[in-house]
Amino acid sequence: MTQQAAAGWYKQPDGSQRYWDGDKWTEHTSPGVSQQATAGEPGGKRPWWKMKRFIIPAAVFLAFVGLAAAAAQGEGPSSDLGSSPTPSATPSPSPSPSPSPSETPETFTMPIVAGMTLQAAQDSLQALGSYVMDQEDASGDGRLQINDSNWKVCTQIPASGEEVPIDTIVVLASVKNDESCPGAAAPETTAPAETTAPAKTTAPAETTAPSMTVSQEQAVRTAKQYLEYTAFSRTGLIDQLEYEGFSTGDSTFAVDQLGTDWNAQAAAMAQQYLDYSGFSRSGLIDQLVYEGFTQAQAEYGVNAVGL
Repeated sequence: MTQQAAAGWYKQPDGSQRYWDGDKWTEHTSPGVSQQATAGEPGGKRPWWKMKRFIIPAAVFLAFVGLAAAAAQGEGPSSDLGSSPTPSATPSPSPSPSPSPSETPETFTMPIVAGMTLQAAQDSLQALGSYVMDQEDASGDGRLQINDSNWKVCTQIPASGEEVPIDTIVVLASVKNDESCPGAAAPETTAPAETTAPAKTTAPAETTAPSMTVSQEQAVRTAKQYLEYTAFSRTGLIDQLEYEGFSTGDSTFAVDQLGTDWNAQAAAMAQQYLDYSGFSRSGLIDQLVYEGFTQAQAEYGVNAVGL
């Protein structure tokens, strides 16, 4: 029969001491000599945060090993107080492989985000790797954009088409969806007719007039670029071109030149709204009508997304 040891402090495998109450191990421990602080440490003890990371888990592991061994031998330490069990070696954790750095593009081409919801604009930029943005209230009131889906972008810096470094700060100025962007260009006015009538000359042979003026060509080009990035109603796209500075005539001409399927645009915009927020059927129809779609186009778009 194993002799129960007397109550007292006993050396542990990790160099510390633990108190045996004569019947079982207690939770009371005392640092051993190997745990004393280096010269100059206040109090003569090494602070716990300066101990090597593997000492604590190793000590806990060895303490459990010691308890298990004691339980197997009679719930007490051996009467031979001068010896202590030799702990099994604790494997040192192998270093985890360092992840290979992902390739990050150095530049990106600034897309057209003016006219998008602020949320859609952010998603378009982040898809290109651009995450550095400054959001501003275009009205000048300094309001915070809490729900980005409820705001639309009025202006963007840098301008679309520019190749810029990936860490460029993109400035997006926006207003709420039911507000008009400030600073829209005034419509062009017709130049006054000359007062002096020119002398009559023999009229030259008529030549075929060009199909589009330079301004109309640019309006068509800009309208196509907008439709490449997001959905628009006919009136919404005309308003956006007017905001860009085109006359109402050129804006209307350009939009009608595209031959756009406005039912398809209504369906695309309905899906964009459902991607960012919840809507009832009637609520989504009303939202599409607000965006400039006809009632029939709005209902078509909502039906197309299955709502």
